Order: sequence, then structure tokens, then C-alpha cells
Amino acid sequence: MFFNARKNAYNAGDGPVRYLDGSSLARPLDAPKPQMMVMIGFIVAAAIIGGIFLFTIIDTVTHSAERTQASIEQNLARPASTESLPNLASLAALDDEGIRGTFAEAGYTVLDLTATEGDDAGVLDVVKLPDDVSELEAAAFYAKGISSLSAADATLLLNGSWRLTKDSDGSSGLRVKYADFSSGSVVGALQAAAAAEGFDLSTAGEPAEDEAGNTYLAGSMDANGTTYNWRISAIALSDVYSVKGLPETAVYVGIRISQ
Repeated sequence: MFFNARKNAYNAGDGPVRYLDGSSLARPLDAPKPQMMVMIGFIVAAAIIGGIFLFTIIDTVTHSAERTQASIEQNLARPASTESLPNLASLAALDDEGIRGTFAEAGYTVLDLTATEGDDAGVLDVVKLPDDVSELEAAAFYAKGISSLSAADATLLLNGSWRLTKDSDGSSGLRVKYADFSSGSVVGALQAAAAAEGFDLSTAGEPAEDEAGNTYLAGSMDANGTTYNWRISAIALSDVYSVKGLPETAVYVGIRISQ
């Protein structure tokens, strides 16, 4: 039996030479139709997925800048920070809890950054947030660092917000800082801040520049029988936060009032 099977595997040849039988190699190499249909299905699916993936990449690259700009413009269309600035003269005589209570009565959403230990312990530090930004979202932004935010996120957080600080003993008075996206210039931002706080610019004189490059106005006012000194300083927002894509005319403003 072994000899016959081995013999049948070879073709006859001349003399004692035998050749391997290659007839099996001449069979059609086409896959069965069911397998061909499955393969075609895989090819079509891969083509569709690849096309969708390619379209997504092209769309993202082509239109991402447009979507980012649209988000920035939408954020800047919201109420400006100056529209909700606290009246510092009315808060100057209050303690920390009194100030917090005033903000709560006004319905503000706030992020309390007051430190409980370290060098800044006891310094009241409260951020009034825009109406559409939650405390949790704002905390994530501040943890990341404003200069690390995108222009869309930075305008979402900064436009409509302000940050108020007060030393534990009140010796340096109250300070509020914010970004002004609407005034269009440093001098315009100074004037808008003075108007929002009710400061009389006739006591201030002409704007001057300090050693840090801030343009400022300083004057005095009487409120509730007490005389306060006030100072408004302003500088380009780009000098404070290195966020690409913010309006070049944006200004960073600080207001201080003290006895």
C-alpha cells in the first residue's frame, strides 16, 4: 500500500526518473462565493470607516479655528464684568462674612479661594463667576492656570467675572481685579471702572504710569461719613496672561479703596 501511494504521487517519466504530480496546482484559486461576499463586505466597511475618519480629520483641521473664534465671540457677547462690579465703598466697613453675605443676597455664584493656612491665610479672596460658569468648572480653570487656558475657556471665565480680596485686618482696604474686553483701551477701561464705582475723576488728575507699567488714576471720595482714597490701575491683558487669541484691546483692571 505504501509503495502504491508513493507511486501515484508521481507522474511517469523517462526511464527511472519520476516527476511530482502538479495537477493539483492547476485547480482554480478563486475563493468560494460565500467567502468572497464576506471579504467584499469587509472591504466596503473599511472604505466607509476610512472615509468618515478622513472627513472628520479634514473638518477638524479646516473648521476648528472658525469654531474657536465663534466661541470667543459668544463669550464676549455676555454681560461685561463692569456691569456687576461690587461697590467697594459700601463693602469697606463690612467684615468677611458680611461681604460674603452681600454676594449671596445678590445671587452671585462665587468661588472662594480664601487660604486657610500659609502666608495668605486670613486674606479674603472671592471670585464672582459669570452666570453660566459653575463653581466646579471655575475651580478646574484656576487649578490649571489661566495662562494655560485656551482663548475660548479664558473668555468664558474672565468676561463677566471679578476677583475681590481683603486683608485680614483691612489695613490695605479692598481690591477688585477683572478683565475688561469692551472698553477698547487702557484709558477707556480706567474711565469705565471709575464710572462703575462712582469715583469723581475731577479729584484724580491726568492718568500716570507706575514702575510696573500700569496706567493709573488716583483720587479720594467721601462715603457714609468716611473719606476713602481710591486708585484704579490698568494694563494690557496680554501682559498679565499669555493666552493666544484674546482680543488685543483687552485690558486688565485693578481697583483699590482704603481709608
